[in-house]
Amino acid sequence: MTTEIFLALITINMLAWLTPGPNMLVIISAATQSRKDGYITALGVGFGGVIWGLLAVSGVAIVFELFPKAALALRLLGAGYLIWLGYKAWRSTAPMGALTRATPAPFKTGLLVMMTNPKAVLYFGSILTAFVPPHAPLWMLLLIVAMGSVQAILQHFITATLFSTPSVQRWFKASHRGLQRVFGTLYIALGLGVAVDAYKRL
Repeated sequence: MTTEIFLALITINMLAWLTPGPNMLVIISAATQSRKDGYITALGVGFGGVIWGLLAVSGVAIVFELFPKAALALRLLGAGYLIWLGYKAWRSTAPMGALTRATPAPFKTGLLVMMTNPKAVLYFGSILTAFVPPHAPLWMLLLIVAMGSVQAILQHFITATLFSTPSVQRWFKASHRGLQRVFGTLYIALGLGVAVDAYKRL
């Protein structure tokens, strides 16, 4: 039974990684600047996952089910942050040689994106807790969080590595203004999508 639970969670984690969203976008955006920034952003996202996981297995995530307005507020906060990242990306049009980090404070950015990601609320508040057996021992809860966190960080490192290869770096340097605007547009679109979804839930 325990093995089946872990295999199910590993599969769900992998599917979540392969599904484009704010986490993947912020890591790709950082990785196209430098592999180091991509890795640091990935660690920030991963640390956010640890926090969410601990909240979920401790039962705190149930608060969002009992108080839907708390989840709504988090969704709106996440939407605003994504839109702000989009605005910053659009404003980042300096020549490449004078360009500062497109992802300022990469660890903090990755952490904030993860903590305000609506998909995280769904996963840790509903999906993860649904697979955790009632009255599961503490060692199992901590192992689930640790396993999921390590898997997520490794997957995010793969993303950062792929998008920080020399060929991608050269491509980004040749067309960074247009790509920054693409990233900005995607951030804003994601943010607006989250905001619209939150409005429909009012």
